[in-house]
Amino acid sequence: MFFFKKKPAHHIIVLPHAELCPQGEMVPAEPGRSIAELLLENGVELSHSCQLQCACTTCQVHVMEGSACLSGMDGEEEKMLNNSGQRDGFSRLACQAVFQGGGNVVVEIP
Repeated sequence: MFFFKKKPAHHIIVLPHAELCPQGEMVPAEPGRSIAELLLENGVELSHSCQLQCACTTCQVHVMEGSACLSGMDGEEEKMLNNSGQRDGFSRLACQAVFQGGGNVVVEIP
């Protein structure tokens, strides 16, 4: 009998960023984990001044595809993004956007 390590079914796909990941990146997505946790654990140096506590907006990402695979935005995240001055219709705080499963998520780091 052979035992194989199960490959993750879904990924967080990071579009190319000139400084952080010039070639783009694809990291395994685990349900119950935030985008920020998944990126940082897989070598994508996402800024996170408040140590992932929803107290700043340095981990802001744009979710280009797969937003239905993420947790909904709560009031605290909404408030932080509204105060950032850089919010658009794709904005999420990576520390608060938790992968729920169901598909791949494509993000852009501004």
